Amino acid sequence: MILGAKTRQKDTLLRLFSACIAISILTLLASCQRNALPTHVNGIAQGSAFNITIYGLDDDSLTYRIGAWLSNYNQLASAWDSQSTLSRLNAGDSVYVAQDFVELAQISRMIHSLSNGYMSPTLNPLIEAWGFGSGLGYLNMSDSLAVQQLMRQVNDARSWCPEKPGLWAWPEGMSLSFTSVAQGHSVDLISERLMAMGATAAIVEIGGEVRCFGRKPNGKDFKVGIEKPLEQKSKDLQEIIPLRDRALATSGDYRNVKKDVVTGERYAHTIDAFTGWPARSNMLSATLIGPTCAEADGMATAAMAMGPVKTKTWLAANPLWDAYLIFLAGDGTLTTWSSY
Repeated sequence: MILGAKTRQKDTLLRLFSACIAISILTLLASCQRNALPTHVNGIAQGSAFNITIYGLDDDSLTYRIGAWLSNYNQLASAWDSQSTLSRLNAGDSVYVAQDFVELAQISRMIHSLSNGYMSPTLNPLIEAWGFGSGLGYLNMSDSLAVQQLMRQVNDARSWCPEKPGLWAWPEGMSLSFTSVAQGHSVDLISERLMAMGATAAIVEIGGEVRCFGRKPNGKDFKVGIEKPLEQKSKDLQEIIPLRDRALATSGDYRNVKKDVVTGERYAHTIDAFTGWPARSNMLSATLIGPTCAEADGMATAAMAMGPVKTKTWLAANPLWDAYLIFLAGDGTLTTWSSY
């Protein structure tokens, strides 16, 4: 009787142990399935659509968090919000600058040097005057004297970049633009915060500026489509680029175009930092691939001003970078070139 009781007890314990193992396996499988399923967050921010795909992070607050991050960033860097940190500084106010703004300013200063001066935050007076900023602009292609006068404010050697959070003001009369970097910088901030929260992989895209980290659960890399350089927005893709733990940004001169009211000449939004005039280049689209999206964003703008030849020279001197360029050859033929 005692032996039979012990046997039945042992069988019961074995069944309980087996059941616990089964439950643990099912829980683990369910967890793996949750981690394999992506979380999608999308919407409108900074005047553009954003699309974010996240793996390995089961958090119901993601949509709210990302929306709050983007809203807060807009209050720092928007050129269209008169009460943003940037707008108030450009208006001559003394303002408390937060860490994210300090970082944006420092990155902009660094890209000015990295691009050999082709991307300059001090171009804002010309950007506004040509009508590619927050206002309508007033320059036309015959305003040589006005352009020369405005160029006196470009590449101002006075120190403007804050080194830490705190009360700050631009030097008197200075007006800066971080538009060429800000959207990419916001992509970086979201990517880094998702990593800090424990995401195993993600691709963050805002207005065509992209950064990804990790791999999909199936082991495949993320892929990014490059639009054809058409005046009307289209779903047609010129190229699909694989991306792994890198960032990508594209700048183009085929949509944001104006027509001179006097001569009828068409000109695009890229301003040459050395002349103050809309850049004359046969480049239609420049996609730069680098370590961060802020850097890629700024360098894509610089590449549009540099043109294909100087961009290729720059890439040869900076081997950690890649590019996909679309431009017109001497005979007007649409030409592509890539280094990846």
